[in-house]
Amino acid sequence: MLIMHEGARKDFMAKKENTTLTKLHPTAVRPDGWLLKEILLVNGLQKRLGTVPGLVENGAWVGGEALPRYVRGLILLYSALGERTLLEKAQSFLSAMFAGAKEGGDFGPNEKAFSTGKIEGLKALLSYYEVTEDENALAFLRKYFKNQFNTFSVTPYYYDARARLLEEIPAIDAVFKSTDAEWLHDLGEKLRETSNDWFKLAASFKYKKPSSKYISPMAVKKLKKRISAYETATEPSRMLTVDKANAEWKKGVHQAAVETSGVNVAKALKYPCTWGKFLGDSDLKDHSLKMLSALEKYHGNATGMFGADVRLAGSSPTRGVDVETAVETLESLVEILAETGSNHVADLIERIAFNVIPASFDGIGAVQDIVMPNQVEASYDRNTYFKESEFGNAYVTGRLTRGAIALLSAYPTFLKGVCFQKANELAFKCYGPCVIDTVVEGKRIRIKEETGYPFRNTIVFKVEHAEGDPEIKINFRVPYGTTMQLVSGGQVVASGDTDISVKCVLKTGSTFMLKLDIPLLVRENKDKSLTLMKGNVIMASKLAEDVKESATAKGVFNVGFLKKWTFAPIVSKRAVGGVRRLFDAEETIVNNVGENPFSHSNPPFELRIRSKNVTNWGYDIDGMATIPKKLEFSEDSMARVYIPFGCTALRISQFPRCFKN
Repeated sequence: MLIMHEGARKDFMAKKENTTLTKLHPTAVRPDGWLLKEILLVNGLQKRLGTVPGLVENGAWVGGEALPRYVRGLILLYSALGERTLLEKAQSFLSAMFAGAKEGGDFGPNEKAFSTGKIEGLKALLSYYEVTEDENALAFLRKYFKNQFNTFSVTPYYYDARARLLEEIPAIDAVFKSTDAEWLHDLGEKLRETSNDWFKLAASFKYKKPSSKYISPMAVKKLKKRISAYETATEPSRMLTVDKANAEWKKGVHQAAVETSGVNVAKALKYPCTWGKFLGDSDLKDHSLKMLSALEKYHGNATGMFGADVRLAGSSPTRGVDVETAVETLESLVEILAETGSNHVADLIERIAFNVIPASFDGIGAVQDIVMPNQVEASYDRNTYFKESEFGNAYVTGRLTRGAIALLSAYPTFLKGVCFQKANELAFKCYGPCVIDTVVEGKRIRIKEETGYPFRNTIVFKVEHAEGDPEIKINFRVPYGTTMQLVSGGQVVASGDTDISVKCVLKTGSTFMLKLDIPLLVRENKDKSLTLMKGNVIMASKLAEDVKESATAKGVFNVGFLKKWTFAPIVSKRAVGGVRRLFDAEETIVNNVGENPFSHSNPPFELRIRSKNVTNWGYDIDGMATIPKKLEFSEDSMARVYIPFGCTALRISQFPRCFKN
């Protein structure tokens, strides 16, 4: 039983207060239950990717961004699973990165294309230091930054690498904390002044339509070709200089290219928070919230992500969500959550982790780099529609695709958002089965979180160890669309629909439980379509899938539907209290959570919902399942099956409005 020190209360966080939370050590939260099963499946994916040529050649770094992203994935998987072999594998790949370092401190891949690999390398080294506390990594970073500081004025910065310069700030901050060298702040200012002005874009977001309205794929292709020609030039007169890079950077096409890149935007979401943290200016975090709000307004869809099939794609459910962008967004959202404590940000983290990430991975080894809210085919033949994605929206196995490498970091990043610390407080912001082992006010605490959430509605906390019976405050976020009760000793001690906070004395062996009411809600999207949600789990139509390997590309799999997909749930025409529900109550079928938690054939639960066929719904000119503006429905209705979005390869998750009559 949880011993309450004083009366429980709601904490709506409405008053002006310090909302900054402290992230726990990367190894403090370990997965359990279904989350452990899912991470083990992803770990199986990394084993296959690690045998694919293209990362290291003759001991040299040749994989551009791919190598450090893969290494960072290994490190984060190690932090989650604690498997020593993962760390040893990461160290073996890190040696190739260290081997490429020059005497002055610079380093990077053999191929220089756009130099983004160097920035990803810095992130991998920082993650390695955070997990292992190896001072050699910190010394390497310090040497690199000193070289960058000394050579900054003669180094040309351009394209994505220039747009991402503020990615370096967390690593610079880590070095600064160990050395207190003022030149590091000067370097940070140089990066801020030289990089793209993401703060200005956050304050006045100008990309309110799909990227094609601002820059054509052909213009991007020409831009890349032009910059690549500079980089590979051997004659001094043709090489890229600082003046040439600055002139190139100022061109409107260059700015539009970097500011509509999904990955760039996803990364930039966190810059006001990380930069503000570095400067000690907590007000800058508001810029992160402003940019996030703009992305939701103009490019948001049901998944919690913004539309970005590589570039900003608007809010249409038939435009893609780039998986690499989704993982970068997860990382930014965790930083924003730490600085703001925003429950809405926590909901977005869960929405991406419970829907987009599992939908992109079949649990065996095939990965889809582009996922769509409404998708009735996954086809290599359709890759011309996603002009900057090599494999379109098809499933790919055995290749180092952007999405496959990004997936390695996804769930370990989610774990960072589960629990935070603030003085003698613990704040549970996201939920999933795990074990939290940390120190509060000098006393070690280990709490096991046992739950089938988001598939089930109870979360049990077991205090496995509490040194010295510490008195602490615990804060619980109430997820979107739910209400929650805190139960201890068989009694309800607190309830709420936003936050629950209690002060208590933790004792080894004590337990307490969160009981959630998670009704099925009908949520309206930006395009006026409707989405069914159980908390932060999106419900999608269950479609029979036909999987075939592409005749033109080995290891690439096309998926098509076998049965009717043009149906929609019948919803109430009137919304009560701003909430719309189904016309007839759903029937719930609860299944076991097997070895693959997001199994297509055995989803953790299913809903049977009365639905009607949309008789004039088909493919548009681009071959996508665009919802028609004028709808025609069948007279008859029947029960259809809906399952969690993450359990689908094909699905409809944004439905046309369908009323009884």
